[in-house]
Amino acid sequence: MNKNIPTINDVLADFDHPNPNINRCAFKNMKEFWPRESIVILIRNLDSRNIPLRRKSVKALGYFGISIVKDIIQLYFSSKDNILKVSCLKVLVIVASNYCLNDFKEEMKKVIDAAIKDQSVEIILSTISLLRQIGEESLPYLKALCRDKNVLKAKAAITAISEIPEMSVDPFLKSIISDSSLDNLVRESAYEALNFKVN
Repeated sequence: MNKNIPTINDVLADFDHPNPNINRCAFKNMKEFWPRESIVILIRNLDSRNIPLRRKSVKALGYFGISIVKDIIQLYFSSKDNILKVSCLKVLVIVASNYCLNDFKEEMKKVIDAAIKDQSVEIILSTISLLRQIGEESLPYLKALCRDKNVLKAKAAITAISEIPEMSVDPFLKSIISDSSLDNLVRESAYEALNFKVN
């Protein structure tokens, strides 16, 4: 073994360290020197009941970028465990925030179509975060979700859509405000979002 290359045990020790800077170094070394071994270990942690370990594993997988997308999508559909599904969505959020996912349009569409039907609070919020990171291409989804009967889903979608700099957003928020068929909490959320943008 080249003495300049950390062993997998060294990398895992840095991954377990309480210092986030040392963790980030471990993430980079996982990707550079031990990608296959690290991915297996990290994926195993995605349904862990140990919350710090799970969150750290999500961040580490996000470092793998585009190369991890297909594996994460397959994992999402292969499980019925909500914790695992939320973790998968959070990995995709991190990747979408740093990379363009245009090469995975069909796969991402399937994930989003399935996830937006879920009534789990954690999946709702993670899916809307993912749509926010995707940006303008996700506007049709977000606009539909803003009118959802689930108030939490609608309010979260309004917050997300208000952060996307696209010219149709403001008129759309105004249409939500004036729609008397919607829940008052949803209309108020649109009003606050629009007011915040103006100010």
